[in-house]
Amino acid sequence: MINLYIFLLLFNLIFTFYFKNISHYINLFDKPDKLRKFHKKRISNIGGLLIFLNLFFFIIYFIFNYNYFDSNNFVLTKNEICFFFIFSSLFFIIGFVDDKYGLSPNLKLILFTIVICGLLFFGENILITEIKFSFLNQHVDVSKISFLFTSLSFLLFINAFNMFDGINLQSAFYSLFLLFIFLVIGFAVEIIIILILSLLFFTYLNYNNKCFLGDNGSLLIAFILSFLFIKSYNSNYITNADQIFLLMMIPGVDLLRLAITRIYNGKHPFRGDRDHFHHNILEKYGYNKTILITFLIIVIPNIVSLILGGTLYLILLSGIIYSVLLFSIKK
Repeated sequence: MINLYIFLLLFNLIFTFYFKNISHYINLFDKPDKLRKFHKKRISNIGGLLIFLNLFFFIIYFIFNYNYFDSNNFVLTKNEICFFFIFSSLFFIIGFVDDKYGLSPNLKLILFTIVICGLLFFGENILITEIKFSFLNQHVDVSKISFLFTSLSFLLFINAFNMFDGINLQSAFYSLFLLFIFLVIGFAVEIIIILILSLLFFTYLNYNNKCFLGDNGSLLIAFILSFLFIKSYNSNYITNADQIFLLMMIPGVDLLRLAITRIYNGKHPFRGDRDHFHHNILEKYGYNKTILITFLIIVIPNIVSLILGGTLYLILLSGIIYSVLLFSIKK
């Protein structure tokens, strides 16, 4: 693994050094439209490509060194890692085509559903069959609707994360934090380290306003995180569903609010606008405070949960803080 880490470190350095040339060769840019996109010039939209290539190199290494991973009790089997990469690639491709040509929200939702159903059909170990809560003694059996429930779980987080990706560094910091949680619990450490490495280089580019994730990146990362959370839950690395809910709460609650508001106003629930939580804070407090507020409202409750527990109370507290902040800004 050390050889792979060194290789990927060099690869990311080369990618970053020649980033401008690669961007022009791929020719995928996000252009300002003065409606939702207010950056001053076109920005490269290939953040997902950097992460995808790191993932690709890991998969190649995994296939040819499976005995090493098997002897170290790697949590994913060879079949699961192949399914994981195939369906990650499909989400990356959907995002890439959307960035290049623009896909309607309905078509994207249909494509997401087809890909997720394909994953669940071939990979039964991904299905969620019961929901465990830290504050309930009994488990909720969802085995009869496990296909539907797992599909909805994927769809909701993928769309929530995609909406959350609205300003520089926000999605990168959030993704790094979630991957840090996987490191803490010791789940699939090898692949987590590689994802963190690629995200750190993307963060550098994003901070300097040279690169966006694009839909190719946000859909790829959202699928990866969804897959890892469900697999870690089914493997008992994360024992309760409310722990995952707390980690995903702010993007999820904002998705629900936006969907209801848009439907009420006669709009498509997944068509973009500038009424997101981070956009509202941005208009009131500016960029730096927006990043800080959004990051803290996610990180602090989850760090407290890791140390002290009490997930239910922290979920309620996070919901109250989110609501009060949004209400005060809109008022």
